[in-house]
Amino acid sequence: MKQRRLMMFLPGLVCLVFLFGCRNVQDTEEKAVRAVVPVTVINARTGTMAEYAEFPATSSFLEKAVIKSPITGYVEKCFVSAGDRAKMSEMLFELRTKEATVLYQDSIHALGITGLIQVRASIEGLVSVINHPKGDFIQEGEPLCTLVLPKSLVFILELPYELKDYIRLGTDCVLLLPDNEKLSASVHAVLPAMTGASQTVRVILQPRLPKPLPENLMAKVKIIRSIKNKVLILPKSAVLSDEVMKNFWVMKLINDTVAVKVPVVPGITGADSVEIVSPLFLPVERFLTSGNYGLGDTAVVRILK
Repeated sequence: MKQRRLMMFLPGLVCLVFLFGCRNVQDTEEKAVRAVVPVTVINARTGTMAEYAEFPATSSFLEKAVIKSPITGYVEKCFVSAGDRAKMSEMLFELRTKEATVLYQDSIHALGITGLIQVRASIEGLVSVINHPKGDFIQEGEPLCTLVLPKSLVFILELPYELKDYIRLGTDCVLLLPDNEKLSASVHAVLPAMTGASQTVRVILQPRLPKPLPENLMAKVKIIRSIKNKVLILPKSAVLSDEVMKNFWVMKLINDTVAVKVPVVPGITGADSVEIVSPLFLPVERFLTSGNYGLGDTAVVRILK
């Protein structure tokens, strides 16, 4: 009897369990669909975008003075060291002629001839190289040292020939030094010669303000390739892409709580902004700038103040 009653209630019990299970699954799915993502939004704006080409530039002193020996003999004294600042007409070296050196060392036939020659600075500048220290034997015309004029420091840009039309005398540019310091400069001159196998044009960039920098310092310079005015601009954080950077899209708000995926075609990309070529958005439309990564085609969102 008991078994018969149990068999009568068992189908109903199974149905109740099934109904409660379906309801729990349905509630979970509804909760997942209604998940709200906190986001920040921004409006599109119109402005000017510039496309740049980046090239290396090397520092160099345009004005140098190579101090050469006027005689054949020996370096008797050296009064400067590399890195010293030499004034105009300051004595740099004292030389002794080869003949005077022989007579000076002859104690039997001493004639009192010293044969000392003073070599002085022809410009005021920094001593960059000492070619011959004290005691060296030198030939006439050999370099003794090199002086550089600090104010003549420039940067030499090796520009590909096909980009020469982007360079204009007096054009402003920015030099980015290895320590990320930015240095304002302008195009001072374009040399009328090509360099060897690289077939590049040498452009002289003159810093706006003098700065004590070493020679052969590598910097980066940006050359403007094109400028577009009155283009639609969004911040980089609003534009998403796939792994191969082939497809791009934005998440646009259609109301205060729902955002939808909209494919876009980007144009010029700047440091923190992107030109949107198509579609054409209105200035009042809003786009997600945070919380937009990984969202589906449609998402329920909550705008953060």
